[in-house]
Amino acid sequence: MGLLKLYSWLTFLIFCISYTVLAQNTVPFRADTQPRDYSARHVFHAGGFSLQQVNGALASPVGIGPDTDRFHYTMHNLRVGYLLNAPSWNSHPLDGAVELIGELSGSAVFQGAGSYLFGTSIHLRYNFTQPEWRFIPYLQLGGGLIFNDAYEDQSQRAIGQELEFTPQASAGLRYLIDPQWSLDAEFMYHHISNAGLADRNLGINALGGMVGFSYFFDYP
Repeated sequence: MGLLKLYSWLTFLIFCISYTVLAQNTVPFRADTQPRDYSARHVFHAGGFSLQQVNGALASPVGIGPDTDRFHYTMHNLRVGYLLNAPSWNSHPLDGAVELIGELSGSAVFQGAGSYLFGTSIHLRYNFTQPEWRFIPYLQLGGGLIFNDAYEDQSQRAIGQELEFTPQASAGLRYLIDPQWSLDAEFMYHHISNAGLADRNLGINALGGMVGFSYFFDYP
């Protein structure tokens, strides 16, 4: 329980610091100016950076892969995004922008072996954009590495070593609420395994959802 309390406080502290720093750089609302355009055209441009924080929970098993013991965990992700291209804005239904994302992830296990997961991953995201849209759907694929203490529980066969791989996929939606902020929701598939590097490797196949926000730098 000591680790869970420490993890919870650290997550809360990171959230407060990031929110405070970003809020100080947000474009303020001024009643004497013309209304600003918050649509996708003015947010998604090549070379743009964003910071995203999402929080949620995932559950396993879900009928995918081998049958394993229950393994449920929270997930708290801090992501930095870099837009590799600008949309063509030609009104094609699949027009969009590719985003490279680096992520730090922390989880607290609330049912199952162990108490924590912590790691990093890299993702590619495709943002589906139209010039006047404020709702921005996206698809995301990625993978990374996580440290855990679940492997210490010899009664389970899903996780066999301290460092495991995490291929994953997500579908999400952003709603642009002002020039630099969006509200975000995401559905995720999250896999944990060690590619047969350890004797125990049934793996974790989890599904879950997260909500959070994004901050976009360099608003034109």
